[in-house]
Amino acid sequence: MKFNGTIIAVGILAGLASALMSSGVIAQSGMAMVLYFLTPLPIFIAALGWGSGAGIVAALAATAAVGVVAVPMAALLMALTSYIPAATGAYLIGLARPASELGGPKDVLVWYPLSDILFRLALMVAASFIIIGVIMGFGPDMARELANTVIERISEANPDFVVNDEFRDSLAQLLMVALPAMQPATCLATLVGNLYLALRLTAFSGRLRRPRDDWPATLRLPRPALIVFGVALAASFLSGAIGLMATVIAGSLGLGFALSGLAIFHDRTRGKTWRPIALWFVYVAVLLFAFLLFIFLVLGLFDTSRAAPVSKLPGAGKP
Repeated sequence: MKFNGTIIAVGILAGLASALMSSGVIAQSGMAMVLYFLTPLPIFIAALGWGSGAGIVAALAATAAVGVVAVPMAALLMALTSYIPAATGAYLIGLARPASELGGPKDVLVWYPLSDILFRLALMVAASFIIIGVIMGFGPDMARELANTVIERISEANPDFVVNDEFRDSLAQLLMVALPAMQPATCLATLVGNLYLALRLTAFSGRLRRPRDDWPATLRLPRPALIVFGVALAASFLSGAIGLMATVIAGSLGLGFALSGLAIFHDRTRGKTWRPIALWFVYVAVLLFAFLLFIFLVLGLFDTSRAAPVSKLPGAGKP
């Protein structure tokens, strides 16, 4: 890992850009929220184009900037859910080893598998939200407060909206179940989307060393993810902190398997004349009815693999 003036400067600029995009969660406007979901992008680009050192500097700069402009808690939350996972994911993307160490040819590099990157990002996101839950004290009391806040917002928009205590309790129970799974799933989807976009932009600029991954064919989760997901899913039915933590892990890995299922659909429909219409229909349906992701989650469970791209070693074939 290298650090020099250029790497540090690029990292600081990328970190400040990420911190500025994070302000979308405060501004609450449509365009600002779009920028908020692109928060990891500058860190990914800095690390992929200028090395892992630039990604680390970017993550530190973004955390510091948010801590100064906002509050330390906001900086911690953004670091756990966006900055650190982006820098780590970019670091993993840049890992490679000689194929000879794995019994392959001497002049070939084997890059870190995309499936392992997705698995580790999912676990990192789950760990981040578990830490956040512990810090914020997520539980029935907080769920009740969130339910009251939601009801107040609806009442402000519609004064005729009246609820009773039974409805408040039902909403609080729903939030207790849904939030621990939905938040890490949304976070992982945002990270993977930004990683894909950053890879394409960096490759277009000519700064990406890693050969292009065939995402439809290789975006899968490895077999160990099945075991972790199964255990987490079973433990999520337990009460208390263990059940909440297991729900977070199941939500994150569940989204990972759903992404794998979507990649399988992309791969299986290659060459079909009706493919564009089918893809458009699927993504619109998923956006409108998120529960349809369950179909692709199940599809992703049936194809676990680890495919790694390869490239020539620098200078291979030269005298």
